[in-house]
Amino acid sequence: MYISREKNPQLNRLINPNLNRVINPNLNRVINPNLNRVINPNLNRTINPRLNRVINPNLNRVINPNLNRTINPRLNRTINPSLNRNVNPNLNYNFSGYFIFDKYLQPYYFAVVVNRDVIQIFDFSLNNIGFGVSHLQNGFCIFDTNNQFIRHWESDSQNGYNEFDLNNNWLGVIK
Repeated sequence: MYISREKNPQLNRLINPNLNRVINPNLNRVINPNLNRVINPNLNRTINPRLNRVINPNLNRVINPNLNRTINPRLNRTINPSLNRNVNPNLNYNFSGYFIFDKYLQPYYFAVVVNRDVIQIFDFSLNNIGFGVSHLQNGFCIFDTNNQFIRHWESDSQNGYNEFDLNNNWLGVIK
């Protein structure tokens, strides 16, 4: 798998949260959901799928991959990296989706942009492990394949996201 310099925080200090405090939620309170209630789904109902049916796939069939074939990679080959090399970062050096890195900047997942509201998330063996639904604060609510809300992505104030668990513990970065 190839990750371009523009998307690789190990090679690009501008997108490395250990070297750029603007995108590090431990050093920038604006992008830390523990310190900014606007991006905390526990305090802001507009970004909490348990309280906002618009971003809850169990209550909104448009964003439910089990009910909407256009956003289901098993049924839509254009968003399935096993069937479409354009969305497979193992085969396409110009992959335009997102790479998900842990806090040690090791890549562990990637995301295919389905449309402006939905992303599909895969491991590097091309298994679909979840999906994301955009919310009103320029982030995503992340669900497993059983539609369970498991984490959230919040804007890093530049061109990526920070990933948090449901207790707002920082898990990694998305580029």
